[in-house]
Amino acid sequence: MTASSTDSRLLDVAVDHFGRLGLEGASTRAIARDAATLMSSITYHFGGKQGLYLAAADHITTRIQTWIRPTLDRAETLCDRNADNGSVRPAIHAIIGGMTALMLNDETAAISRFIVREQAEPTAAFARIYNGVMGPMLDRVGLLLIRVSNGHLTLDEARLRAMTIIGQVLVFRVARATAMTGMGWEGYGPAESTRISHTIAANLDALLDQISAGDAA
Repeated sequence: MTASSTDSRLLDVAVDHFGRLGLEGASTRAIARDAATLMSSITYHFGGKQGLYLAAADHITTRIQTWIRPTLDRAETLCDRNADNGSVRPAIHAIIGGMTALMLNDETAAISRFIVREQAEPTAAFARIYNGVMGPMLDRVGLLLIRVSNGHLTLDEARLRAMTIIGQVLVFRVARATAMTGMGWEGYGPAESTRISHTIAANLDALLDQISAGDAA
């Protein structure tokens, strides 16, 4: 493997270990072993465990940005008051739909665990993830909700609404065990994912209808 592919593999393994065990519980020796690399490479490239942890947060941010950046960039152009109003609702659906797909994808489970741990017990890594991913997402959705309300929502109100919208997506990862038990499911297969996506989209439409009708109380 090249140096870059080795680093990427190491960071993927680190995200998984830190997500499951936390900063204190994870072992750099075990991370290096599972990444099939030398422990010295962690010290050389990242300075130690703390540096590796922060690099793992940056790695997560970069990966999520790669997935959602095009959608957020398109949404940014619609935040201007002169933009086509008819494209605003589809843009919100695109952001939330993309986030739903990420949360339900088992391949992103390790990333989700890392982020959930940072939500519960924030470290220096939280700011990196928030500023790189969650903050821009809240900003875009909030500004688009103001557009939907024809300017009636304040930025504070819009951001609060945005958090409730995003929260209904996050619950299926944060409270996955509850979702599995409550619904009698064994996982998020195609049928389950479709039901969840349709329900979230319907909830989103109901809220957007309420906002566009001027009920911003």
